[in-house]
Amino acid sequence: MRTRRSKNTDRNPKTKRQRPFWISFLVVLTLAGTLFVSITYRSFSAVTAEVRENEQLNLMIQNLTDENLQLQDEIHSLKTDPKVIEREAKRLGIPVKDLGAKTQVPVPAK
Repeated sequence: MRTRRSKNTDRNPKTKRQRPFWISFLVVLTLAGTLFVSITYRSFSAVTAEVRENEQLNLMIQNLTDENLQLQDEIHSLKTDPKVIEREAKRLGIPVKDLGAKTQVPVPAK
């Protein structure tokens, strides 16, 4: 019987087929592009989360500022308006004689 030789063994190592340069370049470019996109996306996600948190904190600050102004108005009314003082005293169950509109309520020293 005859044995066949493989075609691969007949080749000279110098005639080995080389890969075209552009394929290697394309692989490197694809890897670099993938790396760039992943880093950029992560940075974008982090910035988006920070912006969202900043908006929430600004909303909380605005709500607290509004509440603070309401409380300051209420404190001022309790210090100066006799009708408000009477209303709050009745609400708390403290007996109060009629102060009237002309009665001056002393403001405590700070």
